[in-house]
Amino acid sequence: MTDAANPVLVGIDVGTTGVKVIGLDPRSGLIVASDAREYETRTRSDGTHEQDPAAWWVAVCAGTRSVVEQLSGRRVAAVGLSGHMHSLLLVDGDDTPVLPALTWADRRSGEETARLSADPSFRLTGGNDVVGAFTAPKLAWAAATHPAEVERAHRLVLTKDYIGHLLTGVWATDETDALGTLLYDFRARRWSPELFAAVGASPRLGQPVLRSTDERGLVHEQAAAATGLPAGIPVMAGAGDVSASVVGAGVVDPSRMVLNVGTAAQVMGLADTPDPGPGFLFGSATGTGFVTMASLYAAGASVRWAERALFGGADINAVAADGEAGSDGLTHLPFMFGSTVPRKNDAARAAFLGQTEQHGPAQLAGAVLEGIAFACADAIDAVARVTGRPDAVRLVGGVTRSERWRQALASVVDARLELVPDGGSALGAAVLAGIGAGVYESDADAADAIATVPVVRPAERDADRYRAARDRYRAWCDRLL
Repeated sequence: MTDAANPVLVGIDVGTTGVKVIGLDPRSGLIVASDAREYETRTRSDGTHEQDPAAWWVAVCAGTRSVVEQLSGRRVAAVGLSGHMHSLLLVDGDDTPVLPALTWADRRSGEETARLSADPSFRLTGGNDVVGAFTAPKLAWAAATHPAEVERAHRLVLTKDYIGHLLTGVWATDETDALGTLLYDFRARRWSPELFAAVGASPRLGQPVLRSTDERGLVHEQAAAATGLPAGIPVMAGAGDVSASVVGAGVVDPSRMVLNVGTAAQVMGLADTPDPGPGFLFGSATGTGFVTMASLYAAGASVRWAERALFGGADINAVAADGEAGSDGLTHLPFMFGSTVPRKNDAARAAFLGQTEQHGPAQLAGAVLEGIAFACADAIDAVARVTGRPDAVRLVGGVTRSERWRQALASVVDARLELVPDGGSALGAAVLAGIGAGVYESDADAADAIATVPVVRPAERDADRYRAARDRYRAWCDRLL
């Protein structure tokens, strides 16, 4: 029996390494059901970082079936979507991918990135400098290396929108993901023929662009059978993961920022003007102003690498617990996929610096966590140059569960830190579904229900060591980036 009087909002986030599905009780603000599924990423030394979109759908179906079962008959009012941004998926007229999906971390477009970065129209029209993470240079690479496949393609599809089509049968994207391709004229609010021409592709690839809270379509019967979701419920357009995270952290004005630390880390703040500053510009999922973002490409990715390559699969926090704050002078620059702060450099790579024979696993582990924290602090500084210094920074994502990381960050950031245990893109997707369905009046209405936990700062002795370690980190960045 369905509990019609007590509806639930479902949020689906198709992340870089896996899918997270949640069921949100809009009355209490509590997540009442959740599931996470991983999928494979194919990587090679040439910079390949690609995925099979069919694996996204398999993970989504398994995750939604699990969440619906956990809801025990409660009515699903609406579905919201989020997904990792800047991907490149091209599909033909039969809705079949012509190439594997390239994620934001794919770095085969070095030559194309260098060429396009000399064209000022990308920043003027698309709002951002050209870096390898964006879709535009990936599409230029595909046009140069796979011209027949690009010619055969009918649509450029973003990650969440592939899932949206399979749920509803409707092809569309939203403004936040469109802006994240670097092929969208955000002032004219249309795909830019000029930018498409610059990458060697046709603007006909661009999909219809909706607002994030617009209804994309209804769950059709075939999708309902695959996912367990009820047929006929609305699916909202949703947002790219950056903009969805802002909503999911309850950031509704410039007095707050959100730091989302997953595979990558992003700091997001709200601004009235389209100025990316030293970071990047994104659309606001709720349609008010813009999101200014600065990022670290390899946050959780750095942790996973260290646990696998250095510590035999052991938890990095347990290894770091045997060492002291500051890692005895060892510094790690967490730039496996290039750097964006304090300077943009796609050619930068990760490194341990200042290493001596006295340094062991504890110092290596501590340096990785501290390096991620210091890069995140630089990203906060970059966003603050546009939005102003925040009163509070809200923390979401898997890396935020690390006390060592939190302590290092708290020592070097002059703002109140608030942990949002259940925040993130999936929660943002659910909130956007609620706004679109009329369950919430606004993002501010939803933000009032989001619970936070204050981060306690370390003892002054440890704080001094973290601050000294950040000074070393900055000095190395100045010398090497």
